[in-house]
Amino acid sequence: MPVESNAPSVPSDKDAILSAPGEEGANVLLTANRYDDPERGRRGAIIEETSAFRSDIELFYDLHALAWNADEEHTLDARDDAVESDVSYASSTVPEITLENRFDEPGSTGALTQRVVASVDTCGLLIETDAEFETVAERTFYTVADLGIHGHDHEDPNAVQEAFVTEREGAELVVATDGDRWLALAQDRDGDREFDGRRIGHTGVAAGPDRSAWADIYEGNDGFVDDTERDEGNLDVGVGVYVGETDAASWLTTVGFGYGEDAAVEHALRLLDRGYESERESFAAAWEEWHETVSDGPTDDAAVNDLYERSLTAMKCAQDGCCGVIAGAFKPSDMTYKFIWPRDQVIITQALIAAGAEHEARLALRWFDENQITGDVVDDRGIDRHGTWWQNYFVTGEAHWRALQLDQVGGPIYAHWLVWRETGDDDLLDEHYDMSRRAAKFLLSYDNGYGFPEKHQDPWEEIWGHSTEGTAAAIAGLRAMGELADARGDEAFAEECRERAAVWADNFEKYCFKSTPYGDALVTADSPETPSDPPADARPDAAAFMAVWPWNVVDAEADAVAATLDAADDEAWVAGDSPCLGRYPGDHYTPTGAVEDGGWPLCEAYADVARWLGGGDPDAVADHAFEDAHEWTTTAGLLPERVDGSGGVRWNSNLQWSQATYLLLVENHVRGEAFGLAPDGRGD
Repeated sequence: MPVESNAPSVPSDKDAILSAPGEEGANVLLTANRYDDPERGRRGAIIEETSAFRSDIELFYDLHALAWNADEEHTLDARDDAVESDVSYASSTVPEITLENRFDEPGSTGALTQRVVASVDTCGLLIETDAEFETVAERTFYTVADLGIHGHDHEDPNAVQEAFVTEREGAELVVATDGDRWLALAQDRDGDREFDGRRIGHTGVAAGPDRSAWADIYEGNDGFVDDTERDEGNLDVGVGVYVGETDAASWLTTVGFGYGEDAAVEHALRLLDRGYESERESFAAAWEEWHETVSDGPTDDAAVNDLYERSLTAMKCAQDGCCGVIAGAFKPSDMTYKFIWPRDQVIITQALIAAGAEHEARLALRWFDENQITGDVVDDRGIDRHGTWWQNYFVTGEAHWRALQLDQVGGPIYAHWLVWRETGDDDLLDEHYDMSRRAAKFLLSYDNGYGFPEKHQDPWEEIWGHSTEGTAAAIAGLRAMGELADARGDEAFAEECRERAAVWADNFEKYCFKSTPYGDALVTADSPETPSDPPADARPDAAAFMAVWPWNVVDAEADAVAATLDAADDEAWVAGDSPCLGRYPGDHYTPTGAVEDGGWPLCEAYADVARWLGGGDPDAVADHAFEDAHEWTTTAGLLPERVDGSGGVRWNSNLQWSQATYLLLVENHVRGEAFGLAPDGRGD
């Protein structure tokens, strides 16, 4: 039977993520989470999904530290038994993660503290664990992890894998593989590189010969491991370090990754030989060197600068080797966010170039170019998708969801224009010109014959209709194309793009500004195909504020914007005690699947820019950046997708779109103007 308390959680709240800033470390991406679940008795912090080579495939997850006290005859699990915990970064610029779990039981009052870094030049990571307790006792410590190598197919978490114990160069290792990717786990305590007990078990199995390593150690609660050498299936692994009579201990765990057994083993042993402090120094130096190439926090407020720099660090961590930035390193309800959405990437590119991360912004543009649909491909709705992008992508460039979203067609043109404008590099103009022209030609072809784009999916991926935000992005894309085409001497095409954008802009309020139960407002979409309660053309929508910034289609002082901001004060749309706007009234994309108090920091960001630019609240951007956002962060200081009505992290962290909008708000405040407004279409 399954062991409920060892079942993989719904790990949508990541307090911290970690990666090395260079490519030599092969894109190792680690996440850590602090639980705050007293109903299930969970208050601890553990390492969760960890990947290498490509950030959308985990190689292990849920790494626990456990402690056996022979005198008291009980086993403590960091996740389940800690009375309190913390996850923190070394600094805003060096994402070394520290996890601290504190215990308060007879004979076991103390703490397990783990420090984690990824290697800068070797595909692997290091975990240094320190144990300190108030009393001396006979103790054994364990490291347990679900191996989780389940290949490309995210729908099959039980795919067959193999794990076995081996010995190399006087060290024991556990090696695991799915046949394509390999990992090797090793440990060192004062030069002792053998395991004091090692078990390969089957994840979630409570009893019998196949029981999980976690169940054997924690549920067995006898201080001994029933050793196993090899197994196949959906596996976990547990290894021990016996320390005898003591109140303190320290040991190093390394995990090496490779595309073969020898490579994974070599990487794990190399990191053991180098030791934690050496690798930590290299890790810190690499990150500090990278931060020298981008903007420091640009204000006089230390907390604001800290979150600004953490936002940059997080986006850099999430930029996969393919050049794209994954939306988030979390999985709500088994649906991973480790995909690349072109829309998210556009806003992230806007933030990167605002902060001087030119290299990363150029990489993002390269991703757009490399993943644009350039063949004659017809989607399920019969739309020829030449010149567009799919809804989202695996990091390999393979399409995942395939709906048409116009902000993911106009947006990349805008990103190209913005990075070119900020760099002044005409080589960059030329490099991606064909990409942008193909996207613009698609937009020109996608007119409904009545002066507006054909229907498309809204940015929340729920509604097929005339999306307010998507249409605004399409207009912005055509206007940006006009600027790019002028610079290339393609005057006729520039004029065609501007003329079509002008017609769509003239009809914008006709399609997008509606009477709703909350007052007149810019809505999600006109003529929605999919019914909802309320329907999309009868609900104000926070994404509509993007029509003000960055798309620059509606003036912030327009009556339509003022009316929509008035609707944002309706109790059906506000977020309880926290000044954070939801996507729209009646939003049920929540952990429970029901409408909850709470909102999205990124939605509040776009509303606050509209309030600021329109003069309704000159302090809206400053209040968000200097006060409100700091109540919405994880313990490590990162921003989520959603917060609850009290402002606490509720759902899906960290989200790179949230980090990007925060950074951009700070830039808006410092510059005294909205950064990245799309062209107004006048061509002057």
